[in-house]
Amino acid sequence: MINLVEITQEYVELKGINPKPVFIAVNRLAEVCGSKTIEDYTRKDARVFVDSYKNVSRFGKVTTTTVRRRLNSLNAVFNYAIYELDLPHRNPFARIIIKGEGKDATTREPFSVAELKNLYKQSLAHGKLRLILPILGETGCRLSEVLGLSKDDVSEVDDLYVINIRENDCRGLKTENSKRSLPIVSKSATQALQKLLEAKSDSPYLFPRYASCGYLNNTGASATLCKYLKKSFDGKTTHCLRHSFRDRLREADVPLEAIDQAGGWSSVGGVGTNYGKGYSMPKLAEYLQRIAI
Repeated sequence: MINLVEITQEYVELKGINPKPVFIAVNRLAEVCGSKTIEDYTRKDARVFVDSYKNVSRFGKVTTTTVRRRLNSLNAVFNYAIYELDLPHRNPFARIIIKGEGKDATTREPFSVAELKNLYKQSLAHGKLRLILPILGETGCRLSEVLGLSKDDVSEVDDLYVINIRENDCRGLKTENSKRSLPIVSKSATQALQKLLEAKSDSPYLFPRYASCGYLNNTGASATLCKYLKKSFDGKTTHCLRHSFRDRLREADVPLEAIDQAGGWSSVGGVGTNYGKGYSMPKLAEYLQRIAI
């Protein structure tokens, strides 16, 4: 019978999804339970997999939310294998209960406007990787979305830079909704982008130290940035910028559909929100201008 890695590779290729998060879970399973054929994994293995996260790893403590995400990846792979291979048994990774799930979640406050101004000023003066911070804060993008931008992903429309979040040779995207184009209306983000585009480099990527063809060091960039942010901004992380972006748009009375479109979030507005092309670039720029720093 087919082994775990083979069926996982087949699954991610057919689904056309980013293989990295799926293989993080699959490789962990193989590490703690051994590499087996798909039908040899049991409910006991699923329990061993969950229990393996109880101890603090070299990457720090893993939250129950992260464990759930990894279980979901395995659940999807095993569901696919059971149907495709016509296996007679149940999915051993379905309906797993994680003790204390959600109770270890920490709530971080979003950045205030004053903190953002201070952050952007420091970042523009420092340069290098920190130039990504004004762009993240003023677009609501995920770290990997901007870290993996190539120079070809940046265009100019009506005297504004536009970043085109799309799959490239460096990285894929988290969801279908992640694919989008965003006008850069903020002075801080524009200055950061200009510095990146003007930097002398033969690489096609804006952050050549972290991005290259077939490779994105998102973990390394995240660790570097979060170390700085946690020390200087009361424990905040890069993801707090994304939360702040949504809050700021909400406070500026920007329509929910426009907020979802800008941040690449799945719309919660019902079926009708999926019809049409969404807001035009000028209209989106108008909404982003309401919160621009």
